[in-house]
Amino acid sequence: MAKAIESDSRTRIAVVFQGDATDPRAWSGIPAGISAGLAAAGVEPVAVDARMPGGRRVARVLGLDWIAQTTNPIFAAAGGRRADAAIGAAGEVDAALVIGSGFSLRTGVPTATYDDMTVVQALAQPGSEYEGLGARRARRWRERQRRNYRRARACCLASEWAAASVREDYGIDPAKVRVIGFGRNAAAQTVERDWSVPRFLFIGIDWERKQGEAVVEAFAAVRAAHPEATLDLVGGHPPVQAPGVTGHGVLSLDSAADRERHSALLARSTCLVLPSKFEPFGIAYVDAGASGVPSIGTTSGGAATAVGDGGVLVDPADTQGLREAMLRMCDPDTARRLGDRAFAHAAGLSWQKVAEGLVSSLRLD
Repeated sequence: MAKAIESDSRTRIAVVFQGDATDPRAWSGIPAGISAGLAAAGVEPVAVDARMPGGRRVARVLGLDWIAQTTNPIFAAAGGRRADAAIGAAGEVDAALVIGSGFSLRTGVPTATYDDMTVVQALAQPGSEYEGLGARRARRWRERQRRNYRRARACCLASEWAAASVREDYGIDPAKVRVIGFGRNAAAQTVERDWSVPRFLFIGIDWERKQGEAVVEAFAAVRAAHPEATLDLVGGHPPVQAPGVTGHGVLSLDSAADRERHSALLARSTCLVLPSKFEPFGIAYVDAGASGVPSIGTTSGGAATAVGDGGVLVDPADTQGLREAMLRMCDPDTARRLGDRAFAHAAGLSWQKVAEGLVSSLRLD
């Protein structure tokens, strides 16, 4: 029997993830971030891998992508058994954080789920990688997530957008639904920058979903009005030859040199622009805010929680609205004012504060 979680005692929480929960490259660094945040909050994180033993080899032989593995009942059952066994072998564990819905736990310790969006929301995104899933596999995946939510002591979400789905689409008691956000991967830094020159920054691995092409097109109009403006591209972008545009490629979280380049880009930027077709949360917005950089985010998904009052949101289909938002951010006073708000908002989204919210949620009656 797990002991009750008390603030005055050392607790151990299993961070259960289909992969290495300490790897900063895994799932945008979220499992590693929450593990570090728990440690900073005085809680011992216990990394638990919920992948099917030998699953990568089987998936490679059968040609199964991650969605096929996630919705496969054999993979899900084997991953859950592996996680249960690891928790049992770890000694006294007080609670478990379940990241993702590709498995279910049977352990008797209190659990909290942790998601950036629900399966219902994922399946509703037009043109997404989930479209070819099929009704049977979609239903099986959705019902597994529903069972996980019902069994959990707390359902923790990155955004209010995702929390609304847990309450409304899954019928979960609102009393155990908690919005705790995601933490930032960039260190907070106070920077004196030249706001008189508009310096836009785009960060995104998925060029198409993050709407990189739309940003470059909108920037051309901005550049016509402000010839000194610049746009830096970070992530999975194609070669772009356009006045004022500089490509930097992918910067890896596990590379000290790349993290330094990322920090330097944030330090000189005056606005992050990321009008994704949909964005479950968007840690890039929070990273920008931690450097005092405002954001142009998307109205589709949970970006409102990440951006807060430190920026503006645009409909991803509204190309004119994107241009107008970028032109608005060319005003030094506007960008500076929203940058100050972004910095204050990001202060509440460190991984330690997120971890404290998680621990608090597990004290539910």
